[in-house]
Amino acid sequence: MAIKKLGLVAVMSAGLLLLAGCAGGVDNGVDQSKVDKAAQALLPADFLKNGIDVASDIPYEPFEYNDESGKLTGFDVELGALISQKLGTELRFNDAVFDTIIASLESGTNDIIISSMSDTVERQQKVDFVDYNIGGSQMIVAKGNPENIVDAASLCGKTVIVQNGTIQIDLVGTMSSDCEAAGHAAITITQLPDAPSMENALRAGQGDAVMMDSFVAQGAAAKAGNGEYFDVVSDAAAPNGYDAGFVGIAILKKDSGLRDAIQAALQSLIDDGQYATLLQKWNMSANGVTSASINGTK
Repeated sequence: MAIKKLGLVAVMSAGLLLLAGCAGGVDNGVDQSKVDKAAQALLPADFLKNGIDVASDIPYEPFEYNDESGKLTGFDVELGALISQKLGTELRFNDAVFDTIIASLESGTNDIIISSMSDTVERQQKVDFVDYNIGGSQMIVAKGNPENIVDAASLCGKTVIVQNGTIQIDLVGTMSSDCEAAGHAAITITQLPDAPSMENALRAGQGDAVMMDSFVAQGAAAKAGNGEYFDVVSDAAAPNGYDAGFVGIAILKKDSGLRDAIQAALQSLIDDGQYATLLQKWNMSANGVTSASINGTK
């Protein structure tokens, strides 16, 4: 798949996306019973009037992807729609290349990132995170696991495919250093732009494993070729995935009002049970958060 260009993606997930609210109480079709007035009061007027542009690396199933009918869906997409309801403003999802996704905020192309982005101390230098999930990394390998890859040590001397700009680059780099420290061959790391290209490369024999988000790995193994292409490697030493940690909505530090409004909206969804229902729908209940923290990774 070619590198994706930025472009507006219409979100019509179960009718959840609402039209932009305007300051001054103008009737704009928003279901006012679902707006959290306290959260909305924190939202700067420009975002209330004009909506919020969301950068998202599409496809990255099950977080953001187009279903068989072409409709944009996924956990992140539906969470964004629920936040839209709480704030009474429009959220527009825009396809963005992951390794330039923070730059799309800095350039003004987008306002926030909802794209299964790990909250890391390094990224906190540029953005703040409203944490909404716990994620880790797992590997997929060719069906039948012909290279007998069962853990990190099994990767020594192998080629591992990762996505540009992701935490998996450093993760596999650390594993490679551990290989060398133990007197084994280093891991060759191949970087590709998106999940489909990584899966295609693995199928073509251009690597021995793909390291990716745990939920994405599980989805690829279950669905690609009706489950006939890949196996997930479940390392007993990392039952929740390697380097499990917070995943968050990213907002530029200068947009603290927007950050606080989104945090309040997410907390409202946690408090009223809609967040738990969404987690259950996407089989992510074990990975939910109990509160909407800011920059939870220390």
